[in-house]
Order: sequence, then C-alpha cells, then structure tokens
Amino acid sequence: MSTHLFKTRKHRGHVSAGHGRVGKHRKHLGGRGLAGGQHHHRSRLLFFPSRVFFRSPATHNDGPIIDVDKLWSL
Repeated sequence: MSTHLFKTRKHRGHVSAGHGRVGKHRKHLGGRGLAGGQHHHRSRLLFFPSRVFFRSPATHNDGPIIDVDKLWSL
C-alpha cells in the first residue's frame, strides 16, 4: 500500500505515536479472538449471556432481503 494511507509520517517527532505512554501499544493484550471467556473476560457474561463462548456465523441475520429493482417503489 502507498505510504500516504498510514499515519506514521504524521507521528514523526511525537513520542508515543498516539498509543499513550502509560498503557503502550502491545500486541493482543486480552488474548487472541475470544480468549479468556471463562477467565479474565468473565464479565462479558453479564452483558452478552447468549453469545459469549462461541461465534455462530450461521445464525447471523442481516434482515430481510430486498429486491433492488423494487427499491424505488418502496
């Protein structure tokens, strides 16, 4: 990709490049993906009880299918 799409050049001279001095920019702080659902991310259970421990793309619903030809008559 071309360089103008990245903010690296704009951050030259600024110490922590927008990632903060205290927290820092580290890789995968909470683990990768859905890691820690029964351990350090247990509080997710309170807010998302049905979809915590698994991903289910088969049940994903984007809403009703709309015919593009009939869009203007809606």
